[in-house]
Amino acid sequence: MEPTLKSNLYQLGFGISASLSIATAGAWLAWPSAVIPMIEKDGIPMKMTEGEISTMVALMDLGNILSPVPASYLMDKIGRRPTLMSAGVCAIIASAAVMLANGVCLIYAARIFAGFTKGIAYAVLPIYAAEVANTKVRGGLTAVSMVFLTLGTTVDYAIGPHFSYQALNITNAIIPILLLSTIMFFPESVHFLAMKGKHDQALNALAKYRQVKKENAKENGLEAEYQEVSRKVEEDMRDKGRFLDLISTPANKRALMIISLLAFFQRSTGISPIIAYSTSTMPKEGGGLSISEYMIVFSVVHAITAYGVMPLVDRLGRRPLMLFSSLTTGLVTGFIGVYYWMERSGYDVRDIQWIPYAGLVLFAITYGAGAGIIPSTIVGELFPTNIKSYASSVSAIILAAVSFTLNKIFHVVAKSYGAHVMFWSFTAASFLCTLFTYVFLFETKGKTFTEIRDYMAKLCEK
Repeated sequence: MEPTLKSNLYQLGFGISASLSIATAGAWLAWPSAVIPMIEKDGIPMKMTEGEISTMVALMDLGNILSPVPASYLMDKIGRRPTLMSAGVCAIIASAAVMLANGVCLIYAARIFAGFTKGIAYAVLPIYAAEVANTKVRGGLTAVSMVFLTLGTTVDYAIGPHFSYQALNITNAIIPILLLSTIMFFPESVHFLAMKGKHDQALNALAKYRQVKKENAKENGLEAEYQEVSRKVEEDMRDKGRFLDLISTPANKRALMIISLLAFFQRSTGISPIIAYSTSTMPKEGGGLSISEYMIVFSVVHAITAYGVMPLVDRLGRRPLMLFSSLTTGLVTGFIGVYYWMERSGYDVRDIQWIPYAGLVLFAITYGAGAGIIPSTIVGELFPTNIKSYASSVSAIILAAVSFTLNKIFHVVAKSYGAHVMFWSFTAASFLCTLFTYVFLFETKGKTFTEIRDYMAKLCEK
């Protein structure tokens, strides 16, 4: 069925609503950057040691590690939509906890619940979006979430330096409330309804997402599209699906290797510690703006880049964008690392203090152009319906584990050995990602899920 403007706009509306879950995660990612200066300067909400601060930052990723497996079970049991809504509930609990906190325990609990939000959103949204989108906009619709990730970080960067601690927390609570208020107006995933044998509801949902009348299903191509979906789901669901099925066939093993390493490389480029620690590691002057203002610029540029790349995901394709992004991101972090090495080695860097600021903005462009959006697009495309949720949870766990590790060690390594060590490790990861993408990542743009699976099977026969 050829997509119409009306259909694309409706799917975009869904993408915006569902991506509020990612915006919530983005706000909580940037929350430490907004709060750490308050803690260090005024002891708000309380005084904390360096160890407590690094633990506070890292605990979000602990929650992120713990949540994808339950989320994968729930999205196949109760549906994609209610599981995604649970991410909003966790975020509201996190906001309530930091508002009431009078000790580190509630702060830690809040960060873990924020991690639940992130883990659920990253496990569910790529699957949900891929299953409701038509093939012409599937990549772009998944990329919407990355725009909202940066919008979420922008909110906390903008509010943190200029408003109170409680105003920041109230704002963080508003985003998930908007998620819960809007997502209920969009239908459940067509694939999930077909999995449960609810064919009439599934056809209604597909008609809604394609913005055509169910009564004219034969004439408008709705019936043919649903028959293809139903056939593929039925084929996939002959086996109920288990975690071990991720490695049960050569095609599944290859797909698991691709999404796992893409997730590893995505976080190893350094996005998490750059978001969390930039306000405390950047030079105090040299950029022309304050550090907090530069973090706002970073988020805005990142959002604009991700928005601009959205149509290119389905025009140029996933592979060329990933190659460009990983290569240039490696160059940028290497460039920043040189500055921190010179500073650590005792060189006079007063005239080049602009380098980390320029690098930060360039990183927003290069990372947002591919590495930040392509892995989440790919994870919703490579697996059969019966194990998609498991694959998504594996990807989310790897994302969380790498983020947790980097957030925990960044502050310590930067203080003990210099920030250049961390930035050069980001460079090495980016260049390895470029090589991996060139060798293993194949193009999926414009292909149906059936075509992608058939192509994977042929690759494994060679």
